[in-house]
Formats: sequence, C-alpha cells, structure tokens
Amino acid sequence: MNTHIMAGGLDTGGLFDITECGLAESPVEWDHLVPATGIGFYSSRSWNLAMLGQNGARESVLIARDRRGALRAVVPVFRYDGGPGNSHLHPGTLFGGVDSVSDPAVRRWEPVTVVGSASGYGTAPAVSGDLAAWTAASDRVTATATGTVFIPHLTGSDVARLRAEWPSRPALLTSVRVSVPVPAVPEADYENTLRKRDRDRVRWERRLLSRGGRVITVEPITEANIEEIAGLQEKTQRRHNTYGDTRQFVERYRQIRSVFGDALFAFICRHEGRAIGSLSCIEHGTTLIGRSAGLDYDRTGRYAEYFNLMIHEPLRYCLRRGLRELDLGVAGYRQKLLRGGKAVPVWSILLRPPSGWTRKDTVHHNRAAAQRLRADLGPTCPPELADFFEHIQQTGTAM
Repeated sequence: MNTHIMAGGLDTGGLFDITECGLAESPVEWDHLVPATGIGFYSSRSWNLAMLGQNGARESVLIARDRRGALRAVVPVFRYDGGPGNSHLHPGTLFGGVDSVSDPAVRRWEPVTVVGSASGYGTAPAVSGDLAAWTAASDRVTATATGTVFIPHLTGSDVARLRAEWPSRPALLTSVRVSVPVPAVPEADYENTLRKRDRDRVRWERRLLSRGGRVITVEPITEANIEEIAGLQEKTQRRHNTYGDTRQFVERYRQIRSVFGDALFAFICRHEGRAIGSLSCIEHGTTLIGRSAGLDYDRTGRYAEYFNLMIHEPLRYCLRRGLRELDLGVAGYRQKLLRGGKAVPVWSILLRPPSGWTRKDTVHHNRAAAQRLRADLGPTCPPELADFFEHIQQTGTAM
C-alpha cells in the first residue's frame, strides 16, 4: 500500500503531502521524532515493528511531509474489523461502561480505528515542529473511517496541545501512568537520597529476598530462558483474566528480539535455580521500560519478590547505566507509588465518537473515572493529584 493524499495544512495555509504505507516501509527517521521516555518508546518505529501483526488490526502509517519534502509527522493507524481484543484498548470497555470485550454492548463502538499506539498504553505524537501535520493526517483518517476513531493513552503536554487543536473532541480520563525518576547519584549513595521510611522499606524488602534464598539476575532473553519467562507471564495473565498463553508469548519475545536484539532482557528471580518471577525490559534513550511481568504465585509472595523484581533491582540497574527514568506503565498504582513512583493522569481523545455520544456522556465518564482512580490510589495519592481528581469529579472536564 502506498497512497498519496494532499491535505490542507493547518499552519499558514500550506500543504502537506500525506503518504500512507505499511509499517515496514516507514522512514527510519521516525524513531528520532519521539521523546526518549516510556511514552515515546511505545510510539516509536522500532516498537511498532516489534509488535507488527500482534494487534489483530490492519496496520499502516501516515507519513506527512511539507512542501520541501521534510518529514513533519508519522501517524500509526490500526483499523479493526471489530475491536481490539484487549479490554485496556477497546473504547467500549474504557469508556462505555462495559466490563468485557465479549459483551455484545461493545458492538456499539465498532468497528474501531486506533490512531497512535495499539500496544503499551502510551501515545506520543511523532512530530518535527508543531502538531499541524500530525493532526491533518489524523483528520484524514477520521474522515475516511467508519465506527469509532480515537487516540488512546496521552499524557502531559500532549493532552493540552491536542485539545487545543481539537477543542470540540471529547477528552476522556483513562488511567494513571507511573514512572520512577532516577537520581543522578552513584548506586552506593542511592539509599541515602531516600526518606527514612522509604529507605527502611527498601532495606527490609531486600533482606527478605535474601532470607528466602531468592536471587535476581539480569539475563538476555534467549532460547535458554524464553520458555521460562513466557510461562511465568502466562501465569500472571491468567491471574488477571487477560489474554495470552506461553506459546504466544514465546513467539512475541522472539519477534521483539528480532528488532531489539540484546537490548531486550529480563530480571529473573530464581530459587534454587528455578525461575519464579521475571520482568522483561528494554532500554530507550535514558529510560528503562519495564515491559511484562510474570510470577509463579504458588512460590512467591513471602519474600518481597515482586517489589525487588519490579522496582528495586531495575532501579539499581538504572543507576549503574546512568538512566534517568524507570517506566512502569499502568496498574498496580499503590505499590509503585509507595516505592518512589510518580503518577500522571492518562487521557484519550475521541476523534469520532460512537453514534449518540453527547457532552453529557463525556462529563459522566470523566466524573466516574476520577472517582475510581482516586479510590484506586487510596492513601498513596499525592495531594496535587487528589486535587486534580476532585476538580474532574466536580466539572467532568479536563483541566
């Protein structure tokens, strides 16, 4: 596929040449247009190639260039015949009050077109300069689509900038994303930067791990350990009633490795040589991306395996490597916040809502989402985020 569309530019009335192509034919410069953050990673060319064919959608990319031929924007597009099989990506379960993608009520939202990222729960517009070319390409997708079109999982200034471009499009509170900032100190000095109660918690959990005879190692994901890691991930997916089995995860890891090579690795917790927990990771710029966790729940839980795997050991890795952020994605908020995580709200924008959607629906959803997320964070919710949620509960709109 290689089509050309002339789109009216939004900056000084110029024109963009917008070309639609397959992911494999996209320009390598795409990777230079995204920030060196967790959100940026999930919007990169490399990650999209690593997940090619994994999303159950017809995948393509819109490439926007200016009159001089300079690359201005890259917009990934995922067109589903129905909707995503992942409840964290289907707009019917995210915004429609439906619990499962198997519920017939989600059909109201289908077919679904995702603009941005369809895996990893983070979208950052890949642009050079302002958002004019990115929004022009996205508008073209919306104009030619049927069903629901939306941009999922936006954070920070991206939300405000896109809302300024599309003030009438519904902005919907979606979740909270957590990352751990890493101080620029030697590993040996790290614990001294923590508050006493946090320092005591870290030391206690590390002692527990040792007391249980557990050892965490950093290992490349190879044919020697890929079955172990995939099997642990299946246990976690089943625990949370989500999709995937060992065979599927083995193939996925192989595909990711074909793109990232040794940059894909895992923290593996072993007891007497047996893998009982893992966290797969990838470095992106100055960020360590915590990808997929897996636990053997029959053999873990007493010795702080989860916290050492998810936070303590990855943080020490970041300190040794000079990285500045540990990206931990969504969910599991309280445990991550108790161990140094910082939370930011995540929004999605409906470019084309389902038939019958009104401003009243937007307000109702945002109020309910703010109440739910505030309850999920509980006593770990930072005061400024609590104020943010209170504002949303009162107004039902983005700040």
